[in-house]
Formats: sequence, C-alpha cells, structure tokens
Amino acid sequence: MAQKSQQSALNELIAEQKLLCEEFDSAYVEVKGDDVVAVAVQTLNQEPIVGLRKKPETEENIAWFIYGGELGEGQDFFTTMTVRELQDILPDVLPYLALSEGYRFMIDGDDYEDVWKEGDES
Repeated sequence: MAQKSQQSALNELIAEQKLLCEEFDSAYVEVKGDDVVAVAVQTLNQEPIVGLRKKPETEENIAWFIYGGELGEGQDFFTTMTVRELQDILPDVLPYLALSEGYRFMIDGDDYEDVWKEGDES
C-alpha cells in the first residue's frame, strides 16, 4: 500500500512540475531522486528561498543552487545532496526543479512566488 501512495505522490509532483513549466514557458526537465543539487543548508532558516538553475560545470552535474536570504561568498557556502535528501529538508522547492536552465525561483512562507528566466526581465 505504501508503494502505491508513494507512486501516486510522485505522479502528483510530476503533474505539478509540468504545469509550472507550462505556466512559465519552460521546457520540462525530468528530475530524478539521485540528481545532485547544491544547497546552502545554513541559510534555509532565512527568507526568501531562492533557486537558480545553471548549466552544470562539474562532473557532479550540479544544475540547481538553492539558498535562503542573501547569497554568501565562497564555494564552501553550498553543500551537495540528492533531490531525495532535499525532499526531507525543503519539500516546497521540488515543483520548481523541473524548470530548464537559466530559470530562477523565489518563494517564502507566506505563499509568495516569483519565477523568471535570466535575461527575460521585461
């Protein structure tokens, strides 16, 4: 039974991701539980939560950088983790992870949401 509800929750998430991509004119990029993201864990108690999808530049294939508040300096600011691990600490960002390269999102605890593509601020 748990397997079915897990599959159902996954299907709901995928549907939500596809709708969000359509709403913001993004291609849908499939997200796997083992995909690696970079998260500034120590900042997640700050708002807003910001995510930025870049072209992966390392062999770890990291595309998403997620942080809270203002972005700090330095490479050691971010910790890598899988999407599955991210789901345990910050499930609210999962719908945004299917956005394509160049997209950013900003959310907070008061249901604020902003999504845009770099260079499209018109």
